[in-house]
Amino acid sequence: MITTRGVLPKTLMITLKKNHDRRIRRGHLWVFSNEIANPPISQLEAGSLHELTDVSGEFLGMVYANPNSLIAARIVSRKKETIDTDFFRKRISAALEFRKPIASLRDAYRVVFAESDFLPGLIVDRYGPFLSVQSLTAGIDALLDQIVEALIHVLAPEGIFLRNDSPMRLLEGLSQEKRLAYGDVPETTIIHSGTLRFVVDIQNGQKTGYFLDQEANRTLVSQNTFPGAKVLDLFSYTGAWGLHAAANGAETVTAVDNSRPALDIALKTAELNGMSAKFQAVREPVIDFLKKTSETWDMIVLDPPAFIKGKSHLKEGLKGYIDVNRRSLNKLNAGGILVTCSCSHHLDQQSFEDALLAASRQSGKELRILNVAGQGPDHPFLLTMPETRYLKVIVARAV
Repeated sequence: MITTRGVLPKTLMITLKKNHDRRIRRGHLWVFSNEIANPPISQLEAGSLHELTDVSGEFLGMVYANPNSLIAARIVSRKKETIDTDFFRKRISAALEFRKPIASLRDAYRVVFAESDFLPGLIVDRYGPFLSVQSLTAGIDALLDQIVEALIHVLAPEGIFLRNDSPMRLLEGLSQEKRLAYGDVPETTIIHSGTLRFVVDIQNGQKTGYFLDQEANRTLVSQNTFPGAKVLDLFSYTGAWGLHAAANGAETVTAVDNSRPALDIALKTAELNGMSAKFQAVREPVIDFLKKTSETWDMIVLDPPAFIKGKSHLKEGLKGYIDVNRRSLNKLNAGGILVTCSCSHHLDQQSFEDALLAASRQSGKELRILNVAGQGPDHPFLLTMPETRYLKVIVARAV
């Protein structure tokens, strides 16, 4: 595995092949290995900084490279400038300024969303006074010391924890690790979500500890929960959807997930909010649970992990979405609410709706769409980069 942390590589020039600059000029930030004319890919160093030019030598941007990845270079600036601590201070300050309306209302949100904040490969999530950071690329790894320094300057956190255990790092030839980068970070902390308090495991929870991309969508459950409702929260993780339903009148909530640590935190959070009596956690694979149960529910929330990891898995993944939605609809009472999600960026909105339509027909339940949503405003996407748009949420009523 490659370790590049703390290295400030030399600046050389990467030249694109003829006509391979068009997508870059339209705003895309990725350069693929087969688009590079010079130098030979094998001569690039993982994490090295370069100027990117077209075949005529016209400057296109500053990039960092990785010869071990299909995405051989990523643009970090459209200007000729030094990529240093001051550069990251400015970028992080701009990202924070963009999120001012969110920061005034929430103590947990995404501060930096990689390409969408023009910092490819960098994720920064804020949980109160603590930061959970992911470096997903060799280029970010090479500049982590400068990034941590900039984060301390701009955000003044009590602690920064690196969650560099994402499988995406393996695609970059990077090792996986979790470590303290600054200050002190407890294993768990408490954040606020609406009127509720949630336990977040920063050091060992999934991703950076909590699914902040759905935070703005929790109100969809709140708005559609009626007093006395029976709610099923599938792929529940730490129970955010179900607990919001419980806070808005649901009589019972059943959270199903295959992770014992996640469900333990869900139970702690239910107790923290005085909802233990109405909250039940079931550790079991969701499909197995749906196959075995004879119960039905008034609201079902379906928020699975990505079924489609790449284009080659699209057909198989679509079958998975149809199957799990069909099985869920079979357990939904007449007039009940289905909140169904997909975080697969390879699955577009229309294809997701088509999958839901197929599930609807197979279950014999007609659906009326009430809301369509996506990732929250702290997870913006770029029109020039469809890869940054991944989350789809549909709220439907069984007619």
